[in-house]
Amino acid sequence: MEKSAEAPIPDLEATSPDLRKESSLKRGWKQELNPSHADLVCLLLCFLTGLCDSSAYNAWSCFLGMQTGNTIFLGLGASNQPTSKPWGWLKSLVSITSFFTGAMVFSISMRTVGSLRRGTLFISFLVQTILIIIAVALIQADLIPHSSNDSSLDGGPLFLELIPIALLACQSAGGMTCSRALGYNEIPTVVLTSVYFDIASDPKIIEKPTANVKRNRRIGGVVFLLIGAIAGGWLSRSSGGMESALWIAAGLKFITAFGWLFWKAK
Repeated sequence: MEKSAEAPIPDLEATSPDLRKESSLKRGWKQELNPSHADLVCLLLCFLTGLCDSSAYNAWSCFLGMQTGNTIFLGLGASNQPTSKPWGWLKSLVSITSFFTGAMVFSISMRTVGSLRRGTLFISFLVQTILIIIAVALIQADLIPHSSNDSSLDGGPLFLELIPIALLACQSAGGMTCSRALGYNEIPTVVLTSVYFDIASDPKIIEKPTANVKRNRRIGGVVFLLIGAIAGGWLSRSSGGMESALWIAAGLKFITAFGWLFWKAK
């Protein structure tokens, strides 16, 4: 029997520059990134949680990321409280459900293709940005009630405010998914109760900064979320309203998405 002809070895020098460039882009897209210094991104996410949640609470009396508060509001709804916000429980339920759904979708998707790949993190943050833009565009067009002058905030016939609540809660889950994938569990980005406890119970709480990095990150998470909440409150009172806070959140997530394209690989 004749031997089958061996496949010719590709001549790398003869490969066109376009093909070499395409191959390099594909490799870069699939590269796993070095999570070192990505705690700065997690701190940014804490800031955005404070920014968006304070704006949302002012407008709709529910949270987008901090689901513990929403769970309490949902429980109060069983006894028709608070009486001044008869449909508050529904908004909280939508936020919880959307956050839960977003966490499942983002987590499964990122695990399937590789959580720390450059392309994965880029697409994740880009999707989060798009969700914020859709929500704020609806608000900007005055299609969604979002100020104290809107009587439908207490339960209008269409409950249109549930649309941006769902979109914004879903993207908030995406941000937390990324922070977990990066490995900085001490910066949960959306909740502070456990962080306060971890700081207070830390046996090395008074160690110098270089000796206790996790404590530094936890304190940073608290500070950044608080600064975000303060900024969101003032922006809600400004002429730009809550829309300005959401546009800032969208812009920062968009910048972060493209930042992953230049992040150092492992």
